Amino acid sequence: MVETITLVIILFWLPQAIYQVLNWTYWWQVKEYRFDRFFVFLKTKDGKEKLDLIPIFLKLSILIIAIFKPLFIWLGLFLLILVDLKLFRETAQKSIRKPIVTERVKKILATCLLGIILTLLVYWYFNNIAFSLFIGEVLLLLSPLAGMLWTIPIVNKIKIEEIEKAQKVLKKIKPTVIGITGSYGKTTTKEFVAHFLSQKYETARTEGSENTEFGIARKTYKNVAKGTKFFVVEMGAYRVGEIKRLADIVHPQLGIITGIEEQHLSLFGSLENIKKAKFELIESLPRSGAAIFNYSNEYSQELVKWVRQLRTNLKVLTYYVRDKIEQGKSNADIESEVLSVDAEKVRFKVDYKGESKILSATLPGLHFLENLTCAILVARYFGVPWSNIKKACLNIAMPENTMDVYKTKAGSTIIDDTHNATPLAFESALKYLSYFRGKRKFVITGGIIELGNKTDSAHYEIGKIMAQTIDKVILTNDDYYSSVKSGLGNESGKLISGSENELQSEIGKIINLNDAVVLLEGRLPSRIMELIQSSK
Repeated sequence: MVETITLVIILFWLPQAIYQVLNWTYWWQVKEYRFDRFFVFLKTKDGKEKLDLIPIFLKLSILIIAIFKPLFIWLGLFLLILVDLKLFRETAQKSIRKPIVTERVKKILATCLLGIILTLLVYWYFNNIAFSLFIGEVLLLLSPLAGMLWTIPIVNKIKIEEIEKAQKVLKKIKPTVIGITGSYGKTTTKEFVAHFLSQKYETARTEGSENTEFGIARKTYKNVAKGTKFFVVEMGAYRVGEIKRLADIVHPQLGIITGIEEQHLSLFGSLENIKKAKFELIESLPRSGAAIFNYSNEYSQELVKWVRQLRTNLKVLTYYVRDKIEQGKSNADIESEVLSVDAEKVRFKVDYKGESKILSATLPGLHFLENLTCAILVARYFGVPWSNIKKACLNIAMPENTMDVYKTKAGSTIIDDTHNATPLAFESALKYLSYFRGKRKFVITGGIIELGNKTDSAHYEIGKIMAQTIDKVILTNDDYYSSVKSGLGNESGKLISGSENELQSEIGKIINLNDAVVLLEGRLPSRIMELIQSSK
């Protein structure tokens, strides 16, 4: 009888153990196997929920008691049944989070499997089910981490080999490398710069938002080929020193800083560290190189002063988007000014070296004019004719999930801006909604992650803007509920939050309206994205 009960308990423990291993490995992968990003996530309410910390804590507590008071194992069995029911429900809904299968993930999962086998061996040796499962629960927490740690030397060896291959290609082909970094707009600026240069020259670029050592190295030897004149590289970082490592791989001759704000502040630690990290790109440039800064951004203006003090021989260029009400000039090398705008295009004037040009571009929002102005500056700097630039403005392709506008079957308009969220990008996307006149406006957002001590103030300001313009706000992350609600003020009744199941019902109603414009801002749960995309 005892053996039968024990077998039942183990059978209920195994499915949820496998589920936990997959879930934790998934989140380690999402956070790029970085301790800093994972533990910032772990501290949030959303992270505790996504990692199932409450059920894990309850299981450990019950098992500790059951070691000394065996009858408590029944309470443990009841909890395992509840967890399994959740697992079976998510399996039926196809919403279980699973890591993308890579060689590293295979090794991590193999390590976790050894942990599960060890749990069964502990039971076989000690014949104490409570003690064995307690050991098992601890191993479930530690084995993904252990798998990640022991694979680090393997990953580093492969990374070194990839970097060496990339550098051999660059040494052989000798393209002009353009490095791009900043707190926002990196991917869009990279795409625009590559698009404009390709009107005259053979141009390669890193793909998507790949901006790490691995991503850059692999895209270098994959995309740079004989005849490549320019290679445009996006560079990302979460800590001081990381941009320098990226620059050491590709050795850029031109560096672009798109702007600075408090993005990933919880990882950088301070705004000063963000500025130092981005400035590493400029420090890496050769004496014959050039640096380009967004003069519309106050912190970029500060970096211009740094470069003129620290790199006096370096060529410095600036770009600026001018407001119509401004008086005088900015002294930037190139200036743009909006003439008219609607939901489909922007008509603007560009002033460069005494020339004025009137251009139109297919841009979903005014905030992309900064990125476009930068691309025009780079194109002119390298001799791309105005006729080619004018043509390129009319067939711009936006990066995936960056202000991607499409219609649902019911006729509502979806604006997919889920690639990333920063305070400035969020505000700009909300402004873009104002161009859809006579429509009901909705926002579905997971908020802005990793803002550190600026989290509450940033979401409060976003709430204030939404109070004036948005009919309903769906918030998928409760970490930001109180600050968004506070910002909404008297309009706090517009805010809806809850479980994914509850939100799915509300979202289903919204996307089936024929007069709705729906902004998807920042990363959203996969189940919600699948629901929205199925409405196309």
